[in-house]
Amino acid sequence: MGAGCVPASQGDMNSVYARQTRLEAKMDSLTKQVQSIKGSQGGGTDPALREQLYKLQQEVNSLNKSYSELNAKVNKSEFDLPVPSEGGSTEVETASMSTEEVVYDRGYTELSEGNYEGSRENFKLFLSKYPKSSKAGDATYWIAESYYREGEFEEAILDYQRFIDTYPSDDRVPLSYLKQGLSLMEIGKNEEAQLFFETLIDKYPQSDEANTAKEKIRELAVSG
Repeated sequence: MGAGCVPASQGDMNSVYARQTRLEAKMDSLTKQVQSIKGSQGGGTDPALREQLYKLQQEVNSLNKSYSELNAKVNKSEFDLPVPSEGGSTEVETASMSTEEVVYDRGYTELSEGNYEGSRENFKLFLSKYPKSSKAGDATYWIAESYYREGEFEEAILDYQRFIDTYPSDDRVPLSYLKQGLSLMEIGKNEEAQLFFETLIDKYPQSDEANTAKEKIRELAVSG
């Protein structure tokens, strides 16, 4: 981070993660609406439907832009590797980093670049070597998140639960419940998904994630 820059706090970053998930859920809902309109009778010719489709597509585009900006914020705030100065090298800076930091940062970099298997390997190595580290909770969460982003939803459900059980007071527990529910929806287990959403609402009624869970329950009621 450059001089004078104030790094984001963990609370700031957790808020960003929660906003990302709400955007993902809303984008998914909007995309389904767009597909439904396109497939409806007269969807290509009816002026009112064309107007609705246009508005929905504009909102999806806007949400995609917001999601990209949030991802950039996460990556910049949580993972800023040393940048070599002109004619210089990062070798000295890297050498000054502990092995613990190197392994963790390698795991996060792989995650941000979409190499989810490589990311998990590094985070699991990190946890095996440094189980008492202050970043152990982060590494546990990112393992679950890597499965979720990869579309390995059954594994994601199990690892989010491992995170919830191990770090029950972490701010990301509500988000983990939400993503368990979303994962269950992805694999067609809607009744189980609703149970997770209801658990989230019961345990964290004032959370932003609870509001998203209520939206998903309403969506399930309509589709069911």
